[in-house]
Amino acid sequence: MSLVSLQVKHFRNFAELQFQANDAFNLICGENGSGKTSLLEAIYYLAHGRSFRTSKHQRLIQHEQTAFVLHGKVSHSEQTYSLGLQRDVQADLLLRLNGSSQCKLADFAALLPVQLLTPDSFRLFFGGPKERRQFFDMGVFHVEPDFFPVWQQFSRVLKQRNALLKQFKRYDQQFEYWDQQFVALAWQLQQLRENYIAKLVDAFAHLTCANDLLNDISLQLQAGWPEKVQQPAELLQLLEQSFQQDLRQGFTLYGPQKADLKLRKAALTVEEVLSRGQLKVLLFALKVAQNNVIGNSGKKHPLLLIDDLASELDATSTQTVFDYLTNINSQVFITAINADQVSPFIPANRRQMFHVEHGQITSTDR
Repeated sequence: MSLVSLQVKHFRNFAELQFQANDAFNLICGENGSGKTSLLEAIYYLAHGRSFRTSKHQRLIQHEQTAFVLHGKVSHSEQTYSLGLQRDVQADLLLRLNGSSQCKLADFAALLPVQLLTPDSFRLFFGGPKERRQFFDMGVFHVEPDFFPVWQQFSRVLKQRNALLKQFKRYDQQFEYWDQQFVALAWQLQQLRENYIAKLVDAFAHLTCANDLLNDISLQLQAGWPEKVQQPAELLQLLEQSFQQDLRQGFTLYGPQKADLKLRKAALTVEEVLSRGQLKVLLFALKVAQNNVIGNSGKKHPLLLIDDLASELDATSTQTVFDYLTNINSQVFITAINADQVSPFIPANRRQMFHVEHGQITSTDR
């Protein structure tokens, strides 16, 4: 799977831009403010329907324009797919897949799995559980086909239960009914996540076995309820017992919506032990391991978008990162201010270099 080409119109500082991508490494260079990160943002937006830099769609539309348009051609399972997306100033979204508007963002995400590494990716360690859920659920989505429909059903049940908490003050038959639905779906989600995390742990261990810094890092999935709860009936009982606490908070305290992934080195959390540069190497290892799990599960090979790779990495760490990157069967997009920060680590026959300046992109053989 790879992004064959991308067309961008009225997005950020790009009036109109298009380029053909290399199916291995794409190195995008340019000064600060030239649009390097915006190019990664456009690829990410095409896959997810949202930005990783802002929640305000209007900020992405070029000044004095009414909408931006993104169009990509994706090679997948020996077929080529055409993905088109338009977002206007009213935030209305128009999607087209092979010319048909009968599609959803989930279809784009399935065809164009994208992982992202930016300076903000340290939130995986320092942010809340939501950051880590987004990380591993991306993998579960692409590896476990049942995950997305089960998650959709669970989300509806959770929304209904939380709405009831604001309307009723005692545990009655309504809550009993919705809690039974809640528990059945929660248990399915937990099993799917456990299956995936087991594969991620194996892939991470295989990748880092020769690295003394990372080979004793542990990954532990926390379900979103106490460890002593080992059966669906016990989760059902917990929901009833915590009802008064849920009422006071106004939302459901336990469930897969509270799941987390704990990352530890020995008995300590990784952010307590590792330096910022070492955490960045760990980030790369986790993302590459996830790419490998998804790739090994079928014919999907996620794109890896890396913004400002050289930041906070010394020469040894940079070499370690590229040892990981050059052993994945995935398409990679990397931004850097200077090509010399990255190009020595990538074989010339596996890369294409681009220069971004004043909203234009040019291919270079440097």
